Amino acid sequence: MGSGNDVWQLLQNYWPVLLGNTLEWYEFAVYGYMESYMEKNFFRGSALATWLGFTATFAARPLGGMFLGVLSDTFGRKLAVVVTVIGMLCATVGQGLLPTPRLWGDDSATGDLGVCLLFGLRLVQGLCTGGEIGAVTTYITEVSAHRSMGRCVSFISMTANLGFMLARVVIWAFQSLLGEEKMLDWGWRWPFIVAIIPGLISVWGRLFCLKESELFQEEHSRSLLDDSDEEEEHEEHSGVAERSKERKSTRRQLMEFACTHFFAVLIGIGGVISFAVFQYGGLVWVNSFLKKHGAPHNYLMLAGTCSRLLQIALAFPVGWLADIYGTALLTFAGAMVQTIAGLPLFMALATDPSSIANLLVTYTFGYSLVTNLQLTVYLYCAELFPTAVRNLGVGVSYNIGFGLFGGFAPLVAEASLEWTPYGPGIMLSLAGFITCMTILASVSCQRDGKVQLAHIRPRPYMGTWADGDGQERVMRESYFE
Repeated sequence: MGSGNDVWQLLQNYWPVLLGNTLEWYEFAVYGYMESYMEKNFFRGSALATWLGFTATFAARPLGGMFLGVLSDTFGRKLAVVVTVIGMLCATVGQGLLPTPRLWGDDSATGDLGVCLLFGLRLVQGLCTGGEIGAVTTYITEVSAHRSMGRCVSFISMTANLGFMLARVVIWAFQSLLGEEKMLDWGWRWPFIVAIIPGLISVWGRLFCLKESELFQEEHSRSLLDDSDEEEEHEEHSGVAERSKERKSTRRQLMEFACTHFFAVLIGIGGVISFAVFQYGGLVWVNSFLKKHGAPHNYLMLAGTCSRLLQIALAFPVGWLADIYGTALLTFAGAMVQTIAGLPLFMALATDPSSIANLLVTYTFGYSLVTNLQLTVYLYCAELFPTAVRNLGVGVSYNIGFGLFGGFAPLVAEASLEWTPYGPGIMLSLAGFITCMTILASVSCQRDGKVQLAHIRPRPYMGTWADGDGQERVMRESYFE
């Protein structure tokens, strides 16, 4: 009953965060699901160039995670989530208004300008997405009760999947209403433009309905008090104490992050590789692969929608399992399943893409199960960092992992087909293996007292194997610091 109240309070008080997260991932997914239209309108039929446009957002995500992480850790979680949703909304609607080479002619300077602006807006989306995932994960983690943290954080996954599913449904609705010819000519613009309606609601909610994280306020108050004491001693006669205080706080934050949390960042990057590659190389790219290899449009729409619905339905039970057995244990289990099943699932899918039964078994059920077991990766990253640098740490580690590995997964998958027809499946299994090894190595380091993996909820983490004298020593040292 108590845990149920925790979840209900989260929904009541922080719905603008979850609504905005839905919108952010809707906006992010639209481009990927309309790859064929973007290819013909902007990139003159080049699939690789189109996926390069998709990858552009990932290049900017670590920078967004770093910039907005510093902003959030310095001025508050609320400011960061407001900035991200406004930037994402402007970039998304802007993409739907661009001129294209197909519309203006292949040799038109206006069309080429549209391509340049598209890349620019995709970079803005990447900056905002990188900031959003760090800010939202940090926010929800800090306002959740410890006993139900896995279930509360599962709403991040639910809303992200809802955003991906809504992107599919909206595109399908416009395709059914307009037909392929009109959709190719101008209908592709509308899925971008209609985002303005829920986007304005989300902006309003985040501006006027959100409360700041109490955990951040307590940490920030202590930090300002410490800075004030030091600056009274060293800058007693200076007239710029306030400006110096802000600079010193930010400088100290970055130095602590770079010097103290380097290994935590590496552990975070390795921990998200499996999930990142499967999300964009196993779900988004495979959708385009199936469409080009004979999967009927209606079958593909049904399988994709059911996949997202299944992921939404399973997210809460996975969060509950994380609350019982531990965040790292569930992340490890998902990565292990991906290692074993990544190649066989893709081989089965590629054998007969036109079969609805094959699509439902592999793409809907198999892919959803592998993805869902790794939804704890948000909490996995947040646990790695203390409050003072948590948003920055999540923003950098999560987005580097997604930028380098998830962002390039579609390109690698597309290019690997030239080498072997089962190259994408090998890529999925290899990504799972890397994450498994990262988690095992990190837990071993914690047992030896070399690193602290969980700053908010040390137990449950990965069963009793994560416990040890070294862990207790690191926790005591962290507390007294």
